[in-house]
Amino acid sequence: MTFSPERIVRQHIQPVARYAPGVSPIDDPAAVRLDWNESPFGLSPKAREAHDAYRSGNRYPAIDQHDLIAALANYIGTSPDRVIAGAGLDDVFTTLAIATINPGDEVIISNPTFGVYRGLFELHGARVLDVPLGPAPDFALDVDGIIAAANGRTKLVIVCNPNNPTGTLYSRDDIARIIENVDCLVAIDEAYAEFSGVSHLDLANQYPNVILFRTLSKFAGLAGYRVGYGIFPEALMPWIRRAAPAFFNISAISAAVAMASLQDLDHLRANVDTLVGERGRVTAELNALPGVVAYDSAANFVLFSLPVENSRPITDYLEAHKVYVRRYGGALGNCLRASVGLPEENTTFLDALGEALASLSTPLMSNTPTGARA
Repeated sequence: MTFSPERIVRQHIQPVARYAPGVSPIDDPAAVRLDWNESPFGLSPKAREAHDAYRSGNRYPAIDQHDLIAALANYIGTSPDRVIAGAGLDDVFTTLAIATINPGDEVIISNPTFGVYRGLFELHGARVLDVPLGPAPDFALDVDGIIAAANGRTKLVIVCNPNNPTGTLYSRDDIARIIENVDCLVAIDEAYAEFSGVSHLDLANQYPNVILFRTLSKFAGLAGYRVGYGIFPEALMPWIRRAAPAFFNISAISAAVAMASLQDLDHLRANVDTLVGERGRVTAELNALPGVVAYDSAANFVLFSLPVENSRPITDYLEAHKVYVRRYGGALGNCLRASVGLPEENTTFLDALGEALASLSTPLMSNTPTGARA
C-alpha cells in the first residue's frame, strides 16, 4: 500500500515556511533576550501569590471561564458578553478564522507586520493580500490602497496598531476611514496598547464591524501563561462562541494568575512607565551610534536600521556575546528589532552593538554619520 498525504490533507493547506520566532535560549540565565518582545519583569506580587497558592490543578476550570472573562471585560471597559479569550492572541485569531473563513476568502494585511497573520489565515484557506506600508521612517498605512483592495471576497482587514515590527502608531482617522469604507470585519491588534497609551475601544463601540485584540503577554508579563482576548461585535458573538474551544484553551492556573495580575494594575503600570522611559533612552542612544537610525516606537521594542545591507554579521557578533535581537529579511534586511529590557540589559545590548559596529571595516562606515553613544 502506498500512503498519499495529498489525498488526506485538506486541499487548501500547502507546505509553507512557518513563522520565524526569536532564537534566544530560554534556559540560559546569562542570555539577554531582546528578540521576543516579552516583559523583562516577573509576575506582579498578587500574580505570584496566586501562582504559589494554586492547588487545584486536578480540576477543570469553568468551561466558559466566566470569572476570567469578567475580569478582562472590566479591565478594558466593556461587557463580558463581547469578550472571547484564548491561549494567546494567535488562539483568538484562530477562533475568528474558524468562524468566518471559507477557502478562497480574502484577508488584507500590510507588511511589514506581525508574521503570524499570513500563515494562520492561509491555513484556514484564505487568500492573504498584502497592501504594503510606506517606506521608512513613517511606515505609513496605505488607507486608499486597503480600501481599493477590499472586494466581495474580503472577510477581514487586519491593522496592527502599534505595528509590529515597526512600532508605528497609526492615526485614529486613518483606521476609521478604513472601517467606514470596507464591507468586512476590521481587526485592530492592540497587543502593545498599554505602551502606546492609545485604545480603540471607542471605534469598536461605534462601528459594528470592528474587533479589538488584546493580550496579557506584554504589559502584564504573562507570555508563558498564554492569555489573550478579543472584543467582538455583539451581533457576531453567537458564531464566535460556537467556534471557540472549551475553556478557551486557557489552563486554570493561567486564568488564576491573569485575574490576580489585573488586581495589581498599579504595579504593572509602574513597569510600563519604566519600559517607556527606557524605550526613550534606547532610541536616543541608538541614534547616537554611527549610521544607525532608530524609528519612533509606541510599543515595547525599537526597530532600527544599520549602515549595512545585511545585518547577519551584527547579529552573529551580538549572539556570540549572548545578546539576542530580532533580525529581518526583505525590505527590512538592514534592520534589527530590540525589545526594551531592564536598564542593565539595554546597556549591555547598546555596548555590544557599538562594539559590533566598530568591528566593521572602515570603508563600510565611511559614508555614514558620525557620533558616539552617550
